[in-house]
Amino acid sequence: MAVTALERLVSAMCMAGLPDRVPADAPMVLFGFLNGHLLASTGDGPDGPAPVPEFDSDTYPGMAALAPRWTDFGSAAELDRMLDIVLDGIRTRAARSA
Repeated sequence: MAVTALERLVSAMCMAGLPDRVPADAPMVLFGFLNGHLLASTGDGPDGPAPVPEFDSDTYPGMAALAPRWTDFGSAAELDRMLDIVLDGIRTRAARSA
């Protein structure tokens, strides 16, 4: 099923006339993203992913400031947001190549 979906994606990109690099990279990006998210969201424990750690704000001020935004780590809402970012990147690359 997943290979069929990727075949449709690649075929549509090729039929749209995109340079080979875009349809060649897009499935790998999606595959890597989805596998990474799956691994992160299932976590090692019986309760799913580990909570986001507390970051020392003196050592990691950027991470400490953003950590409260990661309370939905591993959720469907997070997956949707991150997938939108990945797809926007593919769209941008395709538009630059057209």
